[in-house]
Amino acid sequence: MKLKFPCYLCIVAAFALIVASGSIDAAQEIKNVQPKSKPTISISPKALKNIKKVKMISDTEYQKKLQNHQKLKSKAVKQKARANTTLSSQNKEFDETTYDCDDSRRDINIDAQEICDGLDNNCDGDVDMIDGRRLNNAYFLDADSDLWGDASKVYYACSLPDGYSERKGDCNDRDSSIHPGARDTPDNGIDENCDRTK
Repeated sequence: MKLKFPCYLCIVAAFALIVASGSIDAAQEIKNVQPKSKPTISISPKALKNIKKVKMISDTEYQKKLQNHQKLKSKAVKQKARANTTLSSQNKEFDETTYDCDDSRRDINIDAQEICDGLDNNCDGDVDMIDGRRLNNAYFLDADSDLWGDASKVYYACSLPDGYSERKGDCNDRDSSIHPGARDTPDNGIDENCDRTK
């Protein structure tokens, strides 16, 4: 236990002063003063067991993953293409049957096959789409790395990005022990397997 010497010196000086003035009773009162103890908190063993079971990620870590998700979404490929019409001839003489939407690239033209690459390969105005059907896949943010994603945090890409899952349905993406297919403990107030029953 660390002692705070200035306070001890004050008490000793006050004690000496009181003794010198003849007030022994007051000195005894100062001597008997005990420091206030901190209140203790008791946790029941059952509650402690439930607390230890939870494997939640911190608020800071979760917010960081959400911010990264928003940044990724802001850079996502837009399904409608914006033509790269840098040549004046293309701007002045637009012809739908011969229009090359990116004359700087040989592999992009009206006869090209649309592939999943984030580009409008065939100049039809749609990126990674054929006849209104997406070529890219939906991936879901998996903040707690339990291989199940949050259905409300979707990102479309040609391949699975880090921190995402192909599976959705995680009802608590901050706790890796909670996801569809997890073992559910009856009547504990927690829906571990995301079937909407606790």
